[in-house]
This record gives sequence, C-alpha cells and structure tokens, in this order.
Amino acid sequence: MLFDTHCHLDDEAFTEDVATVVKLARNVDVRWMLTQGTTIHSSLDCIELAERFPEVYAAVAIHPNCLMREIPYFGNDSAFFEIFTKMAEEPKVRAIGETGVDLYWDDTPIEIQKKFLALHYELSRRTGLPVVVHCRDAEDVFLEVTREDFEKNGPTSGVIHSFSGDTTFLEACLELGFHISYSGCVTFQNKKLDTLRETVTHVPAEKILVETDSPYLTPMPFRGKVKRNSPEMVQHTATFLAELRGEEVAEFCRLTTRNAGKLFGIPAATEV
Repeated sequence: MLFDTHCHLDDEAFTEDVATVVKLARNVDVRWMLTQGTTIHSSLDCIELAERFPEVYAAVAIHPNCLMREIPYFGNDSAFFEIFTKMAEEPKVRAIGETGVDLYWDDTPIEIQKKFLALHYELSRRTGLPVVVHCRDAEDVFLEVTREDFEKNGPTSGVIHSFSGDTTFLEACLELGFHISYSGCVTFQNKKLDTLRETVTHVPAEKILVETDSPYLTPMPFRGKVKRNSPEMVQHTATFLAELRGEEVAEFCRLTTRNAGKLFGIPAATEV
C-alpha cells in the first residue's frame, strides 16, 4: 500500500478524467492521496475532491508563486487566517500546504514570501495541522525564516516536499523536526542530482515520505514518454528509493505509508 503525500488533482491536467486518475491509483494500491492547494480557489477545489473521493485528502494554503495574485482577495492577515482556519475545519483537510519560498521564479518579492511562510506556520499552530513546505533555490531563506519563527513561537510539524537539497540542508531540516518527502526528480538521470540521491540513505526511517507532485516531475523511465505524472506513478519512485536504501520494496512502501498516516492523522494508513 502507498500514500502519495503530494499531488495536484485540481490541476487542469486532470480536469477531464480525475475520477479515472484516482481509480488507476487505487488499482495499484495507492490507497491515500493528499492533494495540495495553491490558492484560495485551488484549496476549495481540493476540499471538494477530498469530499468526492474516499482515497483523497486535502491540504490548503497559498503557494509562494501565487501570493501576488491572491493577496488582493483577502487584503490583511486577519482575513487570511479567517479564510484558511475555516477551511481547515473541514474533516478531510489534513495539512497546511503548500506554502514556502521560491527564488527560481521571480513571481513574488522575497520579503512577502518570508512573511507568508511565517503566517502559514502560525496557521499550522492554530489548526494543529502539519505544514507542507515548498523550497526551491531558497534554502538559506527558508532556514532563516523557520529558525527565527520556531525560536520565537515554537515549532510546528511538517514536511519538506520534493526535497532537492544536499546532506547539509537535510540535516538542518531534520534538526527543525521536518519529515522529508522525495518526488520523481530523485530518479532523473542528471549528474547534478547525485548530491540529492546521496541524501536518501541519511533520512531516518520514521521521517521519510514519498510523493509524485503530479502532474509534474514524472519519474524515470516514464519521463518524456507520458503526457503527465499521476498518483499511480508514486510506486516507481518508492521502488527507486527502496533500492537506494537497500530495503525491501514492500516494507519501504509500508514504512512511508505509516509515516504519512501518523503525520497527517489518518489512522487507517498507520495500520498497514
């Protein structure tokens, strides 16, 4: 059994056949999927999908690259908390995500990204839900904001999704209490990603997760051969990770599923 801890089932790539996508995942024993909100509207769509499909749960937040489009809809911090706290009360909402910092794209001034990462941490503490963090080319900024916030307000549980750093960054994230989730990018045949693959064996058993980030980051050997990634593909990334760690595939799948079940509060997933 597998748990795809990060997908985007509300993406337009799935508009025409999301029911088929969920069924195909279920057919290969992907029993749980956590679909991630990136805007207010996206978060509401994720809640609707979670209500529609028993296998699907939702995360709600504003992605750092979407902030400049979203801020005019709520205007101030109090409204932000009001909107997302209400969403978090829905029974199938199990995380605050995805939030984070991104210096690869130039969509949002970094000071605004930093502010809203901290606001999402506060939202996580208020709701008791773990936070799902996007960090792209912004490790130093992420660590600066997170360390300062946790020292001032106390830590919150969460996961670094689609982890792409080196062992130094990994150790820093683990020290802050985060889980580590790997996507299909760990399978890419790119020498630059050797440092990422080196981190896989350093993640404690109780902290490792697996995801697709679908419809993005299709794992090898399917990258470039299919039109999109989908939750059923998480099995291939899980197999790759298990082999890197020298672990039996079925047990690794159970391990990551149990970890996800504990983190996201889904008891059935902890009992596999």
